[in-house]
Amino acid sequence: MKKNLLTIFSVLFISLFFVFAANAQTDNNSNKGEKKTEKQENDQSLKIKRKPYPAMGNCEQSSGLATLGVTFDRSAKITNVVVVTSSGCDSFDGKAVKAAKGIKFNPAIKNGEPITVVKLVQYTFRRF
Repeated sequence: MKKNLLTIFSVLFISLFFVFAANAQTDNNSNKGEKKTEKQENDQSLKIKRKPYPAMGNCEQSSGLATLGVTFDRSAKITNVVVVTSSGCDSFDGKAVKAAKGIKFNPAIKNGEPITVVKLVQYTFRRF
């Protein structure tokens, strides 16, 4: 009889342990989901509102692609622009840099605060 009670008690204890462990894991997962959702709601990527296009310039070649490294400051201002890859036409590259300095944007947001990011921006030209 004592052996049967001990077996029943052990089975009940183990069953209750697994029930509580499963509930605790579900609660932890739902909290992680809430934190992730909350973080995602606060985080936003950079949003370009207006990207001016440069004039072609005095280029002898028929096409080109200028890749610029642009610093999008947390204060919603462009603070630095550098030519990463030239289009092959100095005139177009200069006009591309000037155009990039006129980009209007909403800064990226991380943990509810605006942050500074550096992104690549490309400008192409093609003579028809």
